[in-house]
Amino acid sequence: MHWFERIALRRADEAEAKGELRGLRGEGKPLDPEYLREKAEDVLHRMMADAGFLPEEFQLRKEVESQRAILDQIDDPDERHQLQRRIALLELRANIITDARRASARR
Repeated sequence: MHWFERIALRRADEAEAKGELRGLRGEGKPLDPEYLREKAEDVLHRMMADAGFLPEEFQLRKEVESQRAILDQIDDPDERHQLQRRIALLELRANIITDARRASARR
């Protein structure tokens, strides 16, 4: 067993002994089979979202979705063009951040 795993197990045992693991969401229920198939990266993102934190790339993608909903309601060609440019820039920024994160994860 790796030293990090031993430390993690010891801390989990200490937290359980103190009762810090009681009352957590899903306690006493079987694990969702979807969670068992998740990659580590997916688990990390879900945990961050549950804690109220969304990485910038996800915030940007949410903004793109909301801007697209607005775009569907705009009739003025100039205004549509401006909003399409803004959406393209937001998507570009989100893709750059995603690529940078993936590149750093491969190292």
